[in-house]
Amino acid sequence: MGVTVRENIKANGTKSLYLDIVYNGKRTKEYLGLKLTKASTVEERQKNKEIKLLAESIASKRNLEMQANEYDYTPAFKRNIDFVAYYEQFLDDYTNKDKRIVKYSLSWFKDFLQTSLGVTSITPKELTEELCVGYKRYMEEGLNGETPYNYFTKFKKVIKKAIKDKLITENPTEGIKNEKSEGLKKDILNTEEVQTLANAYCGNTEVKRAFLFSLNTGLRWVDLKALKFGNIDFASSRLKIDQQKVKGKKSAQLSIDLNKTALKLIGEPQAKDNSIFDLPSHTGGLKSLSAWVKKAGIDKHITWHCGRHSFAVNILTNGTDIKTTSSLLGHSGLKHTEKYLHVVSELKRKAVNSLPETEVTL
Repeated sequence: MGVTVRENIKANGTKSLYLDIVYNGKRTKEYLGLKLTKASTVEERQKNKEIKLLAESIASKRNLEMQANEYDYTPAFKRNIDFVAYYEQFLDDYTNKDKRIVKYSLSWFKDFLQTSLGVTSITPKELTEELCVGYKRYMEEGLNGETPYNYFTKFKKVIKKAIKDKLITENPTEGIKNEKSEGLKKDILNTEEVQTLANAYCGNTEVKRAFLFSLNTGLRWVDLKALKFGNIDFASSRLKIDQQKVKGKKSAQLSIDLNKTALKLIGEPQAKDNSIFDLPSHTGGLKSLSAWVKKAGIDKHITWHCGRHSFAVNILTNGTDIKTTSSLLGHSGLKHTEKYLHVVSELKRKAVNSLPETEVTL
């Protein structure tokens, strides 16, 4: 364990100073932003000497911080590292069979930082409970079933590793409940409400097109965002994509026959690399969607994933079998699709019970 000042010689002869830190058998670098220039005068040599003394002083401070670590003190160089890079390293070192879940939990964390906070990195000291709750809610808005639970479970595992490595001293996820979804809890739009929504004004035309497209295809937000004209075979009226959730598996490619409404929402063919929908951030899209639903007079909590849920329930209600529905949703089996059958059964029960009671005289 120790800290040593090192020099990185540039092509122009300038020497960039950095700290070579060996901590618990692992080596890291801390770049100081200090440079030694080619000295040809007494003044320049004196300046280089002062810069080197400053670097040695910082190195001594880092050594003291690491020694203080024995008393549960988090060193500054650890508090200020890039947590996203740490998360990526955790993924690289992870060897269990469920590594794919870690990969996508990281992907959604990056997306959350970018769309909700406008940043691409974060330090361990910025990992507050509020931020972790925001990340969890972000996934719950964009994913379904047990997926948010699984991703957040892996995120908590990274947090525990960060505590063990003394990047942080307290667990920001400790008080956050993470429970598995016991079925479909999202609101569903029936076909009449879909038409009402289509007739209503929306402040963002791209959001309106994309959500109506989801209601007719079952595509998720991430799929809509990534959808290109190259994914559309206009000759056969068919869409083909590799769903992000299952990317890398044999069942990744999803093929959907497009109805007239979906084709109308796509519009005329364009260059293959052109995006079909010019969507804002997830947060911005959700705000536009909420305002649109309210404008339509629909008293339901509708999120982007409700489009996928509504698509599944509506085609099942119209007589589509569960196997076909599962295939259209890109599910690898029938287990995840069965929850929609429960919703259909509940809707039928409510429909029957909505009939007025008839007084019968025999």
